[in-house]
Amino acid sequence: MPFADVSAASLTFRPDAPPMPVLDRMDRDAGPLRLSLRLLGASHQAVVATPDGFIAETLAYRTNLGPDLPETFSQRVGAWRHRYECTVETLPVPELRRRVRALRDRAVQRTAEPDLLVGLFGGDPDALTALEVTGTDPLSWRTVHTYPQYGEVVTTSSRVEPVS
Repeated sequence: MPFADVSAASLTFRPDAPPMPVLDRMDRDAGPLRLSLRLLGASHQAVVATPDGFIAETLAYRTNLGPDLPETFSQRVGAWRHRYECTVETLPVPELRRRVRALRDRAVQRTAEPDLLVGLFGGDPDALTALEVTGTDPLSWRTVHTYPQYGEVVTTSSRVEPVS
C-alpha cells in the first residue's frame, strides 16, 4: 500500500488481518515462540508462531475498514496470552522531532542494536515507524508510529507469555 497521510484517528487495529505486503522484517526466537515484526510502510504487523497456533496484531490504515484503535487488547491462543496496549500522544514539534531523531540515531547503529528496525515514509523526515524487540522472557515488543502533520506519536507495547 502506498504511503497515505493519515492521523491516529484513521488507524485500525486487527488481530485477524491476513498477511500484508512487507517492506522489511525482523524475526526473533524466544524459547518455543517465533516473532516476526513486519514493517508495512507507515504501519506494522506482528506475528507470533506458538506451539498452539499463530497470534497476530496489525496496526494500519485500511481503506476497507473503519478506524478502530483500542487502548488495550488481549487474546488467548491455546496456552499463550497476547496483551497489547496503545497510547496516542500529541506533542509540540520540537519534542516530536527529538523523539524521531533519537530513534533514527539508534537505527543507524542497528548492527550494534539488531532488535530495532526503523522505516521512514512520505515526504516528511519525521514520519517514521519503529519496531523494537524489548524482551524474550516474556516475549515483548514495542512500536512507534509518528504522524508529524498532526504532531502525533502512537506507541504500542505487546507481549506474549504462557497463561498462568
